[in-house]
Amino acid sequence: MSVVDLTSCPECGGAAEVEWRTVLESTDGPVEHARIRCVRRHWFLLPLERLAIAPAYRPPRGH
Repeated sequence: MSVVDLTSCPECGGAAEVEWRTVLESTDGPVEHARIRCVRRHWFLLPLERLAIAPAYRPPRGH
C-alpha cells in the first residue's frame, strides 16, 4: 500500500503531491525540505514547515 502526502501549490493553490523529502544543512542546523509538484505541473523545493500537509490518503481495507 502506498501513502500519498498532499498539500496545496504555493503558486496556484491547486492540489499538490509531496514527491520526496530530504534534510538540508543550514547555518541554523538541519532543515527538512520537501519537493512538491501540483496538478498544473508547478514544482517547488520548500522547507517542510512552510507546507500544510493534508492527512495521508489510505485506501480502505480490503481494496
